[in-house]
Amino acid sequence: MKHQELGRTGLRVSKLCFGALTMGPLQRNMPPAEGSMILLRALELGVNFVDTAEMYQTYEHIRLALERFPGKEQVVVATKSYAYTREGMLASLERAQKGLGLEVIPLFLLHEQESSHTLRGHWPALEVLLEAKKAGIVKAVGISTHYVQAVMAATAIPEIEVISPLINMRGIGIQGGSREDMLAAVAKAAQAGKGIYAMKPLGGGHLLEDWAAALEYLLNIDDIHSIAVGMKSIAEVEKNIAFFDGRRDLPAPEAATRRLHIDDWCTGCGSCVAACPNGTLEIVNGRAAVTMDGQCVFCGYCGANCPEFAIKVI
Repeated sequence: MKHQELGRTGLRVSKLCFGALTMGPLQRNMPPAEGSMILLRALELGVNFVDTAEMYQTYEHIRLALERFPGKEQVVVATKSYAYTREGMLASLERAQKGLGLEVIPLFLLHEQESSHTLRGHWPALEVLLEAKKAGIVKAVGISTHYVQAVMAATAIPEIEVISPLINMRGIGIQGGSREDMLAAVAKAAQAGKGIYAMKPLGGGHLLEDWAAALEYLLNIDDIHSIAVGMKSIAEVEKNIAFFDGRRDLPAPEAATRRLHIDDWCTGCGSCVAACPNGTLEIVNGRAAVTMDGQCVFCGYCGANCPEFAIKVI
């Protein structure tokens, strides 16, 4: 497994990043013990980069895997928080330390930033992370985003060291511009020394039929230092690692039908609409409905924000 420095952070990460969203209750809802064994296999085979978030609820899965892995100190865990106040980020930081069983968080990101305006509004939370870095509690600070404008804004802020943008070969889910616009923004960010790790390389599952081509597309972009892929089984881990290690004779994973299920008890409160980063939901006749078929990347963020537990990825 190829490893390289993530921008100028000093963190060396594997080209394949283990995306932990898939294991958690927003998607597969695996028991922590089961999920930890899948992650442990990835660590044993050379993956040392794990992407999670407070909202994913996978801290215990990761903690259990790290407890079993003798090279725990070499693992780079990236987590994210939606906190935008000082108090909120202090609480998020403490939850990450306790939940992951780590005194030092290798990489902490502001979750789902949209623009320079969002970053300004979240600056008190960013200041907490910068203070934590100075104190040695966090090693590097960054943002995740689906938006071209946020990549451009973060590039202009020296304190932001890492950007995790949504990018895939068809541009599924990219907001505020085209795939080419996102690639141009990523190139400028990388040139400025930012660490770049891509999310949604398979477009939330829409590109599974073109699995090899979708991964090859990102692997051929030098500006991308790592690629986060959600994995839900040991077999999937082994196949992805073999591909990243150069195997090109592997069959594509079996495509699974995925969709957003909205239960009858939806009250139409609009929380899911506000939470969707891709604008694929709206309230129709008093209930949530998908209005842009094919743009949903099945991130599960809508379900995480539903007070009635009425929407989920199935």
